[in-house]
Amino acid sequence: MKVRLKFISPFVVGGIKRVSNYIESLDYIPGNVVRAALARYILNNCPYYDPDEVVMVNGTYRTNWVYFKDNPKCSDCRLKMLCQKFSDIRISFFYPKDAVVIPSTWMVCKANPQHGFVDCLTQESRCTRCEGGRGRVEFVSGLLKDGIKYSVVKSFVTRTAINRYTGTAKDGSLYSLLAVSATSKDQNGRYEENVFEGHMWGVAPQDLKAIDELRIGKYTSVGFGRCSIITEDERADICDVHKIVELLEDFNAKYKTHNKIKEETTRYFAIKFTSDAKLNFGHIDLDGYMTTAQYKEAWLKALGIDLDIQVEKVYAEVFNFRGYDTSKVGEDKRESAVHMVEKGSVIVFKTSLGFDRVVEYFKSIEGFGEDTQDG
Repeated sequence: MKVRLKFISPFVVGGIKRVSNYIESLDYIPGNVVRAALARYILNNCPYYDPDEVVMVNGTYRTNWVYFKDNPKCSDCRLKMLCQKFSDIRISFFYPKDAVVIPSTWMVCKANPQHGFVDCLTQESRCTRCEGGRGRVEFVSGLLKDGIKYSVVKSFVTRTAINRYTGTAKDGSLYSLLAVSATSKDQNGRYEENVFEGHMWGVAPQDLKAIDELRIGKYTSVGFGRCSIITEDERADICDVHKIVELLEDFNAKYKTHNKIKEETTRYFAIKFTSDAKLNFGHIDLDGYMTTAQYKEAWLKALGIDLDIQVEKVYAEVFNFRGYDTSKVGEDKRESAVHMVEKGSVIVFKTSLGFDRVVEYFKSIEGFGEDTQDG
């Protein structure tokens, strides 16, 4: 089911503090942030919510946990169905309306970005529209909309913390937020709307209609992140295997031609991450530098692919990430560190299998790594 979040106030999501008094929001919304907002709404409207309650979940003690209590008032609760289904709901990442993720293999002209993009997997790394046909290009990342690179509109908001004892501004506490305030403009250049799109599975439209207003991201207590939920019916997503195989065959031919590969029995295809991925590479015990073969094998193992394919090339941005789990009991609420592969990363594979088998396998998996239920 397609879901739209229509914001009526700017939001700040997952900002990284570059310096101590400056926080910039991401230009997309991870699925776990949407899940956290839903959980907060359910708990705030639950007549049996107890902030001190501790429950056991998969061998771990948790607080602020959403589960159906099946008490007398639960039978008439407007959030009953949402509460019952909460653990089974799957949520995608949310992106600005009509925007898609740019592959990490794309490059853009340095002299004039309007010249368009080239894909280094199948094209020469040069701009053919520049004079002489050899314009310089550079890698590009982010979002794409209507065939051009796209950015959301962000606005600065300056805040200060309040001294709880004096009720006045706290010394040295002035900080700035760069919040997402709009995703499009009207013909006069005025900000028109702030709408993000994503998908949810395992929940019905009428269940979400019980929510009058959701608050997403940080600083919701001071008005940030207010939005309404709009559901949209979609036709059943029927995978046309024949069409996908044709596209893979076309890519395989272009890739071989560009890379001067004459081997007939080996086929090449690529995947793009449309969201961030938490991959577990484990502990790799090495005495020296990792060889290219070892590196490729580590990637294949981390992806967990059970198919006769090999990693050929990796175009990825990877960083170490350690978030917080506010449902944990105790003072240390940090999660275990993981390797985060950024959205837009591209991996090229090679195989001797037919593309029909490749498509059938990738149709059967929901995603790669951990937390796939949150996009």
